[in-house]
Amino acid sequence: MTFQEWKINLAEWLLLKVKYPSEYIMGTPGLKRFDQYKEKKKIILTLIPSHDNLGDHAIALASKTFIENEFADFEVIEIGINDIYKHAKALRRARHPEDMVFIIGGGNMGDLYRNEEWTRRFIIKTFKQYKIVQLPATAHFSKTPYGQKELTRAKKIYNAHPRLLMMARDETTYQFMKQHFPNKTIMKQPDMVLYLKKEQQAERDGILVCLRNDKESFLKTEERQALLQAVRDEYGEVKTFTTTIGKRVSRTSREQELNKLWDQLRGAEVVVTDRLHGMIFCAITGTPCVVIRSFDHKVVEGFHWLKDVPSMKLVENPEMKEVLRAIEELIKSGSSYKNMPPREHYFTDLRRKINGDAL
Repeated sequence: MTFQEWKINLAEWLLLKVKYPSEYIMGTPGLKRFDQYKEKKKIILTLIPSHDNLGDHAIALASKTFIENEFADFEVIEIGINDIYKHAKALRRARHPEDMVFIIGGGNMGDLYRNEEWTRRFIIKTFKQYKIVQLPATAHFSKTPYGQKELTRAKKIYNAHPRLLMMARDETTYQFMKQHFPNKTIMKQPDMVLYLKKEQQAERDGILVCLRNDKESFLKTEERQALLQAVRDEYGEVKTFTTTIGKRVSRTSREQELNKLWDQLRGAEVVVTDRLHGMIFCAITGTPCVVIRSFDHKVVEGFHWLKDVPSMKLVENPEMKEVLRAIEELIKSGSSYKNMPPREHYFTDLRRKINGDAL
């Protein structure tokens, strides 16, 4: 082990020690917690969030729905991102030979969200005897010295796992994974939220806007404010929404919170958003959507899965006049939002692919 690797290991250890005192990393409490599952084959669905981002909670819900539908012969055990450390030993104790670990996808692979990335590495190291499926993800390791050190560490851990299947939800990530994890099975699949289908609504009115104000935003603060004002000037009162709701969401409350937002989207004539899941939520609720790019490739390439849907319009260079033109075109197009591809368009044979039968 190099000195640099030792420092990264120490940093990970200290972070976990602070977050999970006395029971961090495969602690002993509840060692028999999952013993009732010993004779049952199961899928451990993990990296489940507890923060306020409904996009990530929708991924978790969609992933569980997919497993329940497509792997109905398996038990499903959901383990939160903050619980996998203390339950890992009990889960391994209850292992069935056919058990698998599914890691939910999203945009947290890389150095942008350290806790999620380090937890993913812990899972991959700890469950080395299991088949692990990384569900569709976007990878972003920055070109900074820190980002490249994190990439080096990730490559070592990911490549050491003998049965790690990785899914990329965009072309850039797909090529990145093929380059850095050359011995892994790599697949390209859309975001899991497209597995969900929600009831559509015929009567719609008004414009809804959801624009990021964080490190993933392409627009500067003044550009965001000017765009919002331009839409108001053109269409009168404009309502805003966010997929980060300002309170922690649990596995028991996530569907209720998601349904609140989906109900709001169903009533809009057009949505304007630069959030990937703002776009995808529009897709599954049949809501016309003007899509603005984010700071990286995530939204633009995520749009490629929906480019043939008439109710979706991408504005890569979000000048006000282009956004206003796209809104007007969608309003004039009427009910074309009903032409969303069926679930099978994206997920046919995914179980067979995961099992290695259709690759």
